[in-house]
Amino acid sequence: MNNWPHQSDVDEFYGDPRGANGEASKKWESQNIIRVPAPWKLVTAWDYTPVSGIRIHRKCEQSLSKILSTIWAASGRSEEKIKEWGMHLYAGAYNFRLMRGGTSLSMHSWGCAVDFDSARNAFGDTTPNFATIPAVLDAFAAEGWTWGGKWKKPDGMHWQAANV
Repeated sequence: MNNWPHQSDVDEFYGDPRGANGEASKKWESQNIIRVPAPWKLVTAWDYTPVSGIRIHRKCEQSLSKILSTIWAASGRSEEKIKEWGMHLYAGAYNFRLMRGGTSLSMHSWGCAVDFDSARNAFGDTTPNFATIPAVLDAFAAEGWTWGGKWKKPDGMHWQAANV
């Protein structure tokens, strides 16, 4: 299992993604954000456009690759099972932005968070679909990722390589 930082320590662990005037740092992005391919076909959750990989911080690359491989094996390497679970519906990773309804940067700003199947695991939904899929929950938990589905204000589509 990985030893991920606390949310308050992400700048120290992942580096500061902030550039001038509150914008994303293009230099930081080019040095730290990489693309991790999934072993199955990914599409965007909103318009089903094919996705070539998940843009994530390089420090999360091995862990996320392991998670995806574990989920793929648990599905029996079945695209149909992946679709049933909603893991083909990519809803985002690296995105320099504020937390929803907040003034602090989202964990997505450091490229240490991923979202899947936003429709069936919506922010605020107290019964996220992923709660019924132990294979997915266990794969992320084994790598120490925090699942938003257990938060006071649930975010069932969200996993992050940072502790709350």
